Amino acid sequence: EQSYMESVVTFLQDVVPQAYSGTPPEEKEKIVWVRFENADLNDTSRNMEFHEIHSTGNEPPLLLLIGYSDGMQVWSIPISGEAQELFSVRHGPVRAARILPAPQISAQKCDNFAEKRPLLGVCKSIGSSGTSPPYCCVDLYSLRTGEMVKSIQFKTPIYDLHCNKRILVVVLQEKIAAFDSCTFTKKFFVTSCYPCPGPNMNPIALGSRWLAYAENKLIRCHQSRGGACGDNIQSYTATVISAAKTIKTGLTMVGKVVTQLTGTLPSGATEEEILAHSNLRRSPLVPGIVTIIDAETVAEGQVLVSEDSDSDGIVAHFPAHEKPICCMAFNPSGMLLVTTDTLGHDFHVFQILTHPWSSSQSAVHHLYTLHRGETEAKVQDISFSHDCRWVVVSTLRGTSHVFPINPYGGQPCVRTHMSPRVVNRMSRFQKSAGLEEIEQELTSKQGGRCSPVPGLSSSPSGSPLHGKLNSQDTYNNFTNNNPGNPRLLPLPSLTVVLPLAQIKQPMTLGTITKRTGPYLFGAGCFSIKAP
Repeated sequence: EQSYMESVVTFLQDVVPQAYSGTPPEEKEKIVWVRFENADLNDTSRNMEFHEIHSTGNEPPLLLLIGYSDGMQVWSIPISGEAQELFSVRHGPVRAARILPAPQISAQKCDNFAEKRPLLGVCKSIGSSGTSPPYCCVDLYSLRTGEMVKSIQFKTPIYDLHCNKRILVVVLQEKIAAFDSCTFTKKFFVTSCYPCPGPNMNPIALGSRWLAYAENKLIRCHQSRGGACGDNIQSYTATVISAAKTIKTGLTMVGKVVTQLTGTLPSGATEEEILAHSNLRRSPLVPGIVTIIDAETVAEGQVLVSEDSDSDGIVAHFPAHEKPICCMAFNPSGMLLVTTDTLGHDFHVFQILTHPWSSSQSAVHHLYTLHRGETEAKVQDISFSHDCRWVVVSTLRGTSHVFPINPYGGQPCVRTHMSPRVVNRMSRFQKSAGLEEIEQELTSKQGGRCSPVPGLSSSPSGSPLHGKLNSQDTYNNFTNNNPGNPRLLPLPSLTVVLPLAQIKQPMTLGTITKRTGPYLFGAGCFSIKAP
């Protein structure tokens, strides 16, 4: 009997091409993007028939969104492999699309689009009005009736869409706009985002309630305790590669000056690269800063993190990297945040512990540094498993790196990852032997947890990876922001994890016909959330 993924691949490879084998070659086109979507249509808690199917050991159908060069399609794929087309639009290329979940209803709010749901948000090159610039409009379609029920216009291009039960987030360049999920009126917007060269022009992460984005400056009065540790530690290979690129950039700039003096054109880097490099050196913005806001308690209007503003709605504000952030993602519970910078060497896993008073009293624990390699790579997507014991990071090199982690931190081992369920931090042997009390006593006396050797201590003050906390005022926020807070424990031990597996896509996406379903070569595109 075929597995779930095997039935999906069988449909994509066999059923559709055989039914439309006589399509002329000139009408074929390539797939631009593919993504599986979790929505109310395949939610077992909202559909009793899916709940009965799930109780028998089967899974609810998958929702597959496929973007083409001239439109998109939404497919429902059950375990039998008999896919059904739910929606199709053919009015130019689609940059982003999301199936909006049913909003969270309260006594003060009512759903104005209850009879039209489920809704599909689409950002395509040609808006509903036909007069707006390309990718400057979000059209909301009803999957029940097929009609367009709402159109939201913007003046600048849209790069991505995110949604949860509370808000619909529209990502622009250096700006974020959030709309209420019931009325689709503007709720708040952020204009202090740090730009990223790509592939995510303005990276954000949206959980069930929190919204994380890259801030363009660090405000000390709002800075949370903790943050990134050990970003300056590089291997010999990474140092050599970085030095070679620095020398190349310097020689390119010298060549640019010489060619300007002689009146000839440069043969090295382009004008845009040199201009971007010079602007980066003169830029007053600070890269690598993350701000997390609460979509439920944040005030309406502009969200401004400054020394004169209060901390209402700001959950955490901390440094995550030294380079610009290019991708981030929350885990299903929303308590863990994974971030990565433009280099793509290391991915940081943070645990967010909030405080009801202000963001300066919140604690951000750097649990893991997931090390990919020494060469640069642009990260495209990050995904957690449902139990938060695995993290998959996909790069534009076509490789997906699988890392084992624990939701509470600590070194992954056979005991934590060979069990079908998440196990406790301490084993029964450690509890019965009293090792937990010994560890707490050592922590309170000498600052470390187990080892008396400073270089091997699990305390941040004794670890070489945490030397930055004592050397830079930017990261020394324990005495600056949280003096004498008894509720905050010492920062946990930072664990460096290497990928357990590297999944390489053997083949690229194939072609499909305009009037038919998807046609993919191989199953590599199903190993991650987005190709």
